Amino acid sequence: MNMKLTEKQISILHNCLLDLRDSSSLKNPSFLPVALDRLVNSEGFGIEMSGIYLSIDDDFENVPDYLKDGMAFEFMDDHVVLSFSDGTSFITNWCKKNVTQDYEKILLKCSSLEKRFQEKE
Repeated sequence: MNMKLTEKQISILHNCLLDLRDSSSLKNPSFLPVALDRLVNSEGFGIEMSGIYLSIDDDFENVPDYLKDGMAFEFMDDHVVLSFSDGTSFITNWCKKNVTQDYEKILLKCSSLEKRFQEKE
C-alpha cells in the first residue's frame, strides 16, 4: 500500500469494514462476504451505517456525488476515497487481521477482488 492515512481515515475504514462484518440478517450471518462479492462484480454495497462504493458502478444512483474515481468507504456520515489498488489492499490486509469466521473463503474473495481491480490501474 502506497497510501498515507490519518488516524481518522483509518478509523473510518476500519469501522466500515467492522460494521459490514458484524452486521447480519436472517439470510446473512455477515454482510462482509456479500459486500466482497458485489465489489468483485463492480457494484457498490451499503447497509444502514456503512458502505463501499465504486466509481465504475453501472448504477449511477449507487455512486456518491463526491466519488469521481476509485473506491469510497463510508461509515456514519464520514467517508474516505482510495484508489482501486489501495482500497483492495486495505480490505485484504484488514480481513487478514480481523476476520475469524469463514477466513479462507473471505481471503479467496479478497484475492478475486485484488485480481479484478489490478486491471483498473
